[in-house]
Amino acid sequence: MAQFDDLLPFLPTGDYEPLFSKWLEGLNYQIAISRPRKSKLGDFRPPRLGQIARITMNADLGPFQFLTTLTHEIAHLIAWEKYGRRAAPHGKEWKAIFREMLIELAQHQAWPENYSRALLKHAKSPKAAVGADPHLQQTLLILDESTDLLLQSLGAGAQFTFKGRHFRYDEKRRTRALVTELGTKKQYTIPLVARVERID
Repeated sequence: MAQFDDLLPFLPTGDYEPLFSKWLEGLNYQIAISRPRKSKLGDFRPPRLGQIARITMNADLGPFQFLTTLTHEIAHLIAWEKYGRRAAPHGKEWKAIFREMLIELAQHQAWPENYSRALLKHAKSPKAAVGADPHLQQTLLILDESTDLLLQSLGAGAQFTFKGRHFRYDEKRRTRALVTELGTKKQYTIPLVARVERID
């Protein structure tokens, strides 16, 4: 678990040796910490000619967000090693692998109960991004004591800033919200798990 020693400061307290050893035994890979990226929390890149597969993780993630995202990316690595280009990045093969890993993670040690529940619920229908599951994302923010505000926590009529633009929350639509941009009056839909700033 040599390179995982460097990851321990980013993870919740725990013994990860048995879990990571099982998942990664015999695989050729590199895991590195990346500067924060707005478009992604983590990333998996298949090996290029003469190189090995690479996982990068954002340095600014809370411990539970980091662990959950890392599990997601390791699932990509395992799917690649097993199926190569025959499997879609978030296709049925990856989902089956990630589902099994989430169940193993939930049962690995005595996590906070809300984390285990959120993992097992997510395992029933894994999403292409951890943030696409509002319940899991909210749980991670609570556990990591994040001050980030999610769009889903606002009520109708609330005004907020998202990516430097000002909006009004109009109504909820399943996993997204219908919003109106204040300046142009144009309507858009934004994921409920988007991080926003309230306008008072």
